[in-house]
Amino acid sequence: MQGHSEEENREGQSVSNDRSASPINGSANTGDPEFIDSVELARRWSVPVSWVRDQVRSRAPDPLPHINFGKYVRFLWRSPDLEDWVARRIVKGNNRRVGRVQ
Repeated sequence: MQGHSEEENREGQSVSNDRSASPINGSANTGDPEFIDSVELARRWSVPVSWVRDQVRSRAPDPLPHINFGKYVRFLWRSPDLEDWVARRIVKGNNRRVGRVQ
């Protein structure tokens, strides 16, 4: 079945061939942690990768919560820390931020 992401097993049930859902990357169905890199975070938020990298630096006023695996920086997608970071930047009415960053 070329071009399909599912095959049938011996019992005739569909079996997924999607290799993107791994224990390291997580899965939307299992609730496992999903670690993403700067490029993926930038893609999901529709911002430049350079902006994401600037927000990770220690000189940023409120650095993005991240994990260092040696030289590799990863973000725990949908983590409470990352969601809190985003929530602090929500602008409500008259251009006032909720939980404004100093």
